[in-house]
Amino acid sequence: MEQHLTFIGGGNIALAIYGGLLEAGYPSHRITVADPSSEQGALATKMGLTWQADNQSAIRDADIVMICVKPNWVETVCQELRAELQQQTLVSVAAGVTTEQISRWSGTDRVIRCMPNTPALVKTGMMGLFSNPAVDAATCTAVESLFNSVGLTAWFDQESDLDAVTAISGSGPAYFFYLMEAMISAAESFGIAPSVARTLVVQTALGAANMAADSAHSPNALRRHVTSPGGTTEAACDLLTSADFTALVAAACTAAKARSEALSAH
Repeated sequence: MEQHLTFIGGGNIALAIYGGLLEAGYPSHRITVADPSSEQGALATKMGLTWQADNQSAIRDADIVMICVKPNWVETVCQELRAELQQQTLVSVAAGVTTEQISRWSGTDRVIRCMPNTPALVKTGMMGLFSNPAVDAATCTAVESLFNSVGLTAWFDQESDLDAVTAISGSGPAYFFYLMEAMISAAESFGIAPSVARTLVVQTALGAANMAADSAHSPNALRRHVTSPGGTTEAACDLLTSADFTALVAAACTAAKARSEALSAH
């Protein structure tokens, strides 16, 4: 029998996860959404889920409790749940909130931390996972299966590794959007209509990502394959190399990682 899931918070990430589960055939009567918003409640109900406005009541029959609220609300939520927690496992998707903090606030060591990213909304997410030792292997497998419904997962032995995950895949979509933004702007400066410029860039990004995902070759090898000596691609790549593009990207990722570490230290 599938485990009973309760989502504390019904926002975008929660919607991505339970939406993916429903598409994969997970029984709707085994999912509860707790959110004070009647709008979120109406959406959950329309999808065949149970909605409750009260967090404590919502977790009484739960096996896994998914904490899907903003980081500044996690402490309040954990303290609310403390009196009702028994054998439930808490799974938090809040950035910068450690398992130690969640355990201290909630009173349970059965905690898994997940660093998702927004492509989970279109079932192509990347989730980094870390588990406290108190969580058994079967529960870890069940949680991995849940997240696999909206993308790929990777487990990490050290919780500190999630700061790097945050910098690479958590914040990473924004880096690609930034590059797409710049390429669209360049296309428009060449006189291409905005709608066509967007299609050119988005489809090119999608195609490149699919090629990288499907190929046994590294991105470096794929880049070299399409870079003909003396050609247009070489001209562009030479300019990026002279501007130390690799170092700039590394510095950006390092800044994101440092910020994640600072948030986790609070």
